[in-house]
Amino acid sequence: MRSISLNGTWSYRIQNGAIRSIEVPFSKLPVGKSICERFFDAPDNWDRLFLKFDGVTYYGEVFLNGMRLGEMLPYSEYEFEITSLVKPARNQLTVVLEDIDRAFGPTEGWENFGGIIRDVHLLCRSSCYIENVFFKGTPLNEHSASMEVEINAQCLNGARFFISLHQGEKQIASYEQPFGEVRSMLIENICMWSPNLPQLYTLCVELLSGEKVVDQYHCQVGFRSITHDGHIFYINGKPIFLKGVCKHEMVADSGHCPTYREIENDMQIIKEMGCNFVRLVHYPHNKQILDIADRLGLLVSEEPGLWQSDTANSEISEGSKEVLRRTILRDRNHPSIAFWLCFNECRFTEKFLMESAAICRRLDPTRMVSGANCMSDEDTLIYYNKCGFDFYTMHPYAQTFDRAQKSVDMLCDKPLIFSEWGGYYLYDNPHLMKDFMERMHELYRKGALAGAFFWFFAELNDFNRGRPACIDGVLREGLVTKDRAPTLIFDSFREGLTLFDEPKHSLDSPFWYEAGAAFEALKPQNMLLPALPPSDSALNDVLKKHASGYGALRKRKLTSGPKLPWQTPYVLKAGTPLLFEGALQAQKLSILGLTSVINGYPLGGAYGENVLSVFIVYDDGDQQVIPLKNGIHITTVFSLHQSSRIDPVAEQARRFALFGYDKNFEIYVMNRLDIPLKQEKKLKHVVFTSENDRYAVLLYGVFAL
Repeated sequence: MRSISLNGTWSYRIQNGAIRSIEVPFSKLPVGKSICERFFDAPDNWDRLFLKFDGVTYYGEVFLNGMRLGEMLPYSEYEFEITSLVKPARNQLTVVLEDIDRAFGPTEGWENFGGIIRDVHLLCRSSCYIENVFFKGTPLNEHSASMEVEINAQCLNGARFFISLHQGEKQIASYEQPFGEVRSMLIENICMWSPNLPQLYTLCVELLSGEKVVDQYHCQVGFRSITHDGHIFYINGKPIFLKGVCKHEMVADSGHCPTYREIENDMQIIKEMGCNFVRLVHYPHNKQILDIADRLGLLVSEEPGLWQSDTANSEISEGSKEVLRRTILRDRNHPSIAFWLCFNECRFTEKFLMESAAICRRLDPTRMVSGANCMSDEDTLIYYNKCGFDFYTMHPYAQTFDRAQKSVDMLCDKPLIFSEWGGYYLYDNPHLMKDFMERMHELYRKGALAGAFFWFFAELNDFNRGRPACIDGVLREGLVTKDRAPTLIFDSFREGLTLFDEPKHSLDSPFWYEAGAAFEALKPQNMLLPALPPSDSALNDVLKKHASGYGALRKRKLTSGPKLPWQTPYVLKAGTPLLFEGALQAQKLSILGLTSVINGYPLGGAYGENVLSVFIVYDDGDQQVIPLKNGIHITTVFSLHQSSRIDPVAEQARRFALFGYDKNFEIYVMNRLDIPLKQEKKLKHVVFTSENDRYAVLLYGVFAL
């Protein structure tokens, strides 16, 4: 295929007004109806000839030599075959644009711009050509993946494709694939794409007729997986918090025609701030931004161009679904695309939600689907599950965090993203920005929040809202101004992002302080298995029951309680023995925990009184019985009391770790007690029995070492 640009000087007029020149691509303030026109000669050496438009706003009709070729919806690529209509010379190409009155296209959410906003080409093709390619690179482990390439083509039976993958100048894989088939190939020794290491490869597809190459397709690809488990997203099997910003396409007054350098500069600023995600709002952007995101290592999402739109209106719903369809086909090979968003801030219409989700899943079953949402939590819970969205979103705009917390509490059965947050409540308040980010980090550490995208990156024109959001026609809620100067909140946002830098379960994170032996020394294969799993409700019940009366809990804002981010402790109470099984021969038994939520030295209970007993039973029936006493083996779990830190010391157990979630209220103690085992005997099981109902002892694990 050969591409010939039709950019450059066109004639332009508004309605039947005076004709003047304009440079295509262009983006102008709306004028109603305008006509763009140019002449071109037919190129040499082609079998089939096509016109391609990379995007207009907001509606266009295309004519060639007086014949109507078709219509174009906003932001989207369109091709029209002109093989039978083209003349050798002086072909008249006319585009009629509408930019105000269309139901789907213009919105009141941002300043609108009409125009032929992206490139126009002539495509010279042979009679057989490649229409579309879909690359699927599925990681199998850290260094290998399977590769499948689906190809749509206009060609004869018997044609075939030669598919090759390149790393720089080196070809690392190749195979042939007959027309109409999809083959899977194992690729070894590859590097996965991720925001931290955006490794790209070049995919080449050649259409062969006999031994002749009749068409070619090239694109940059990457191997990566984005999944979720519970409330957390994973990239290539590793947990990731999506920390990002919302970004419009406009730079200063560029409309929808920013330069490549301006787009790249924006993305570099966002990357250098510490983000790993950019929500491309609220319409498909110039596809150049995806190449930049691939290269820099920024995940992105895309959406079809809706804002407070009536999706019950068929022109709006059908138009947005068509734009969504074309966007997916255009961009689905980019590794930076994390997921598709079917709408932005629209009242739910079940039919629209289900049909939009179906389009995404049919055209790209490899990615998750959702929508950017500001409806009620109650409706979100119903409709997101009814239409099968993969995760929740919410825009919790408020001057306190209570609105966000309400969404977290209700939308808790799948991942939740704040797809917008901030706004005019924060735009001139660095201290409130810091507080919000600390609260979101707390939710992330609890596994309750999967991502957050600040509204928004750069200020832009908006003459429809007024103060406090808009001042002098500028929506002043950004991290940078229209001209990319930092605003008051830029530094506090950048600093806040550093909270999320550490792995979610890191032992050296800001709210976890290791002391004594490390967890890594306690190997999972040495852990004894409990007869029953630990219960969240058991821990919550004891916290709630004693919070009002017990001194250590009074005035304590326990939003997490003394549970590890990845494990709930066992709660041992009188009358409920706890059994751990294990057929191991070991030198010692290592018990983690031995801290009490109720009483516990030095906050309560008599020093030296019996709290529980440990029964160690061997294969031959022999057993050991070890009484555990308050202050000697058992301490309180709390390391804070009233306004002071305290040091709960057990005479025979040693401090294993301090951990916490909020330095003002929640820092906890974990002890470790090692009990020598009888040599030459095989351990059968261990039973813990509480002998004192004035304690609730926590156990985090039992190991035979």
